[in-house]
Amino acid sequence: MCAASAALSTSTVFLLLALFSIFPSVSNTLVERVELSTPVTSFKRLTEGVYLYNNNVPPYDGGAFHQATNTIPVLYCALDVIIAYTLACITQLKQQADSSKPVLQVEQGRSPIQPTTVAALYLLNPLTVLSCISKSTLIFTNLSIAMALLSALKHRPQASMFWAALASYLGFYPAMLVPALLLILKSPKPLLVFAGSLVGLFVFSRLFIGSWDFIQATYGIIIFLSDLTPNVGMFWYFFIEIFDQFRSFFMVVFQFHTFVFAAPICIKLKQQPIFAITILCGIMAIFKSYPSASDAAFYLGLVPIHDELFKYCRYGFLVSNLFLYASALAPIFWHLWIYAGSGNANFFYAITLVYNLGQVLLLIDIVYAALRREYDIKHPESIGKMVVHK
Repeated sequence: MCAASAALSTSTVFLLLALFSIFPSVSNTLVERVELSTPVTSFKRLTEGVYLYNNNVPPYDGGAFHQATNTIPVLYCALDVIIAYTLACITQLKQQADSSKPVLQVEQGRSPIQPTTVAALYLLNPLTVLSCISKSTLIFTNLSIAMALLSALKHRPQASMFWAALASYLGFYPAMLVPALLLILKSPKPLLVFAGSLVGLFVFSRLFIGSWDFIQATYGIIIFLSDLTPNVGMFWYFFIEIFDQFRSFFMVVFQFHTFVFAAPICIKLKQQPIFAITILCGIMAIFKSYPSASDAAFYLGLVPIHDELFKYCRYGFLVSNLFLYASALAPIFWHLWIYAGSGNANFFYAITLVYNLGQVLLLIDIVYAALRREYDIKHPESIGKMVVHK
């Protein structure tokens, strides 16, 4: 795996650096794309915040900076390669653990997916490439989640909880992954490390910034959606249209709706915690307040790890077409609305609904596949038959 991974990583880095250097205008354009950049992950806003800080101006005063803390193209390329390598290691560890679990008779002797293939699928995913070129700061959150999962699989609870705390500190929503990580660690004790690490990061930010303004500027905007810049999520249009007297109620409902999935998924999939984390990452990519294509790129990189489920999936063709349909029409509808003036917000919001429908169907399909495979292992006589629950 090492030689293949090194060759893949080197070729990917050269490709991305070529895109950065040969086509700088492409990078500058992608930085502005709402599908790839949000108010809380924008590289442009990050540089504005750094500039303010370097000139002794509180970076959160202007309302443009929402990151919790000058990066170069090499750093982004390297981080993507590290994430890909981490996914390859996670695949290898999962396959080692699954070797002792019961399998279907038809799966005996089956060659599982190669870890290098998982890494390649992540690195060569167009969403990953576009997110890297757009320099979305979400890459730091994705790396933290990947490292938290890998550390948990290697039975390093302190490291796992630190990375989980860092991901939560950077993006708020990854906190919902902690129960699934504890299932892997098989102990609730590391939760204290998570809490302590999170408090430590907050204190460090307070000392670095000199005030607690970062809490409102980072987590406040995520929770209360004070910036209604359009994105590929479902929050912005709804809260533009809603009456102010109902805003607080629906804000609670929307945020609660995102986190409510964590408990039932961890309970139902307690024997498959890696799969539970994959599903929760998908839910974050759909229902968080400021999602982008980078969210989808990460959990789509986790899906191939569970290649044993693919034979049960039913909507592959439909999901693929929905993703392609949304990818092609989203930039067109945005141009019609913002630049050509021949459309309105409904155009762009409709295509984001198609995009999210594709993600929802994908999650439904792979959850069905996991549950049906688990049922078939316990009831081999039901293979190929429709199961009716009474």
